[in-house]
Amino acid sequence: MLCAGFWIGGFGLGESMDERSALLNAVTDILPEQKPRQISGLGLPEEVLQGVAAGVDLFDSTYIYHLTLGGFALTIPLDRIERDISYSKLSYTGSDQSKINLKATFYRKDTSPIVDGCSCYTCQNHTKAYINHLLNVHEMLAQILLEIHNTHHYLRFFRAIREAIKDRRFEQFYQHFIEERRGTDVLATSHSA
Repeated sequence: MLCAGFWIGGFGLGESMDERSALLNAVTDILPEQKPRQISGLGLPEEVLQGVAAGVDLFDSTYIYHLTLGGFALTIPLDRIERDISYSKLSYTGSDQSKINLKATFYRKDTSPIVDGCSCYTCQNHTKAYINHLLNVHEMLAQILLEIHNTHHYLRFFRAIREAIKDRRFEQFYQHFIEERRGTDVLATSHSA
């Protein structure tokens, strides 16, 4: 085939994670490995990892934009996942360990950065309380600061994936991420019952 790469469409439209895995593998198995593969519609961290596991190279997604519009900040525990430490913590503030809802009144007096140790402009210069205030008074700066943080954190997530692939531990990284998420889901279910 004489082409620069392949675009894969039609995913993220309601299929289950299990169905998607089989479908993605069926598509990527017939494409040449030396050509880049781009997919649209997948953006959640679990979906990205599933795509990478199937051989997808590039992702075209509106995930960060929609998170930002909703007042959410990414908080994927990258350091913990990279170190492979098993630890699950449930927050009662709209958090699922990958994002927090900064519109929640819980953050009204929280003077910490979105993510401790994050090097983005937002975390270095502003607090959760300030962003909570901006969101609740509908100040445009809230979206700008959230977009800066969310983009920075999402790029760190992709950097962690690349490092895991380079170190030949992607499968371990992927499994640990999914186990962390399932642990959170189990805790959330047991606390809401």
